[in-house]
Amino acid sequence: MTSAFPATRRRGSIAALCILAAIGLQSCGKSGFQEGWTGLRADAIDHLAVSVPTVALGVNTTKAPGLAGVHAFSSLAGARPRIVMWYQTWAEPLFYPEQVRSLLREGLIPMINWQPTAAHGAGRYSLTAIADGAFDSYIRRSARAAARWGHPMFIDFAHEMNIGGTAWSPGVEGNTPGAYVRAWRHVVRIFRAAGADRVRWLWAPNVDCGGACPFSQFYPGDAWVNWVGLDGYNSGAGSKSRWTEFEEEFGPSYEALTRLTGKPVMIAETASSEAGGDKATWILNMARALETRFTRVRALVWFDRQKEHDWRINSSSASLAAFQQAMKMPPFSQAAQ
Repeated sequence: MTSAFPATRRRGSIAALCILAAIGLQSCGKSGFQEGWTGLRADAIDHLAVSVPTVALGVNTTKAPGLAGVHAFSSLAGARPRIVMWYQTWAEPLFYPEQVRSLLREGLIPMINWQPTAAHGAGRYSLTAIADGAFDSYIRRSARAAARWGHPMFIDFAHEMNIGGTAWSPGVEGNTPGAYVRAWRHVVRIFRAAGADRVRWLWAPNVDCGGACPFSQFYPGDAWVNWVGLDGYNSGAGSKSRWTEFEEEFGPSYEALTRLTGKPVMIAETASSEAGGDKATWILNMARALETRFTRVRALVWFDRQKEHDWRINSSSASLAAFQQAMKMPPFSQAAQ
């Protein structure tokens, strides 16, 4: 991350929700979740891509993909997320089976932010080395795991490639946009050869920093990408930042991205701080902008953590009330139907 939801009638309603759950369109049970069923439809991600004009909600919580945080977020938000995002480094398997099984039981789409680095940022994986096959044994194991799993998932490989601070950033270990494209295509090629046909590849740069960190030169090409995304945050007013509304944060980059490709768009990470502005208004303006300007956005992932700032939807009572209201507004409200 970086800046720039009489007694006989009631039983009938629950039964109807459970039928929808069985085909992966809805859930039922406590707090909007159904325990113990497997029903993530095979085309769950592709369905999101054509669900105009809806925006599916996603979330990253502190212990994601653990369900406790997801349940807590859902209860607070009054809305059920469709996507659960978490970070996984190359020091680990692509995923642990218990992680994805728990999500499958509740019809949640996994979104793995897959970072080519060792744990805690130690160790460097140059993009050229990846493209030249130095890590093929690990990539093949990961691809076979995804193929065996056989259910839809997003993989967001080496996100925010257009800014500094990561092992895959420009200039680190000789990394260049061309090397990034080669590495991306190499990884995708291995997954395709392994039959990991349910993986959907999300390419997600950071917003372009007011033009200072453009991203088009890192694009691997439509043949190698399923979705495109943008990461952007309102850090608020401070010594190194200023308050930026959602539309200002994402607008120019969204225009550039939608000129670059016709792929479905995700706001792959976002949130706002409380510092120096009105977070409640920011959230409501976000929902309005998604309906009126950002009409190609089909999903949004909220970073619900207390980290550099308190990004959580319940950082204040006003913020929480605004988020709950936003979930009842189009395009989020249609996504819940």
